[in-house]
Amino acid sequence: MSPRPYELKQRRSDMDATRIRIIVAAERVLVGSDAFTLEAVARKAGVARVTVYDRFGGREALVEAIFDDLAESGGLTQLPDAFSQADPIAALERFVEIFCGFYSTHRLLLRRLHAMVVLGRSALGSSERDTRRLEGLRVLLGRVAEGGHPGADHADVVHAIHVLTGFAFIDAFAGAGADPVDVAPDVIALVKRVAKLD
Repeated sequence: MSPRPYELKQRRSDMDATRIRIIVAAERVLVGSDAFTLEAVARKAGVARVTVYDRFGGREALVEAIFDDLAESGGLTQLPDAFSQADPIAALERFVEIFCGFYSTHRLLLRRLHAMVVLGRSALGSSERDTRRLEGLRVLLGRVAEGGHPGADHADVVHAIHVLTGFAFIDAFAGAGADPVDVAPDVIALVKRVAKLD
């Protein structure tokens, strides 16, 4: 006899709750003083290490899940709003604003994750997402070029704007005295200057 539907639903709900608890614990480990290990995450989540493996299959998949969680809670789900702007320059500005807001929301976590990628302790996450941001910029700058600003989509321009909209640059640009969201207008001005839109 097969389990009743509500039992399956409850089991699924428990699995989802455990997954969320592990992701939250992993984020806390990242901003804390513990080394980012599956053992530390399991301890913080109050689960066995094997449970972390069961839900994620390993550290890299857990890092991916963290990036997904940060993207959702940090506002990257608003990116379609940028691409739906009729004015291509307004779309580019909105793109920068959304990323500055994202960097602001999760600044400490992103610093730690960025450091892991730079130090070679994580092969996934940041580079894949950087590629997606680059592709988004290519689309937006292509629209800007078609809208009467030839050269805005030149490879060197796209590369420079990709650097200007990355976490490392915006975090350093904001420094200790400002928040990434506060420097969005300055970053937009730099982006426009590089693309020769001012």
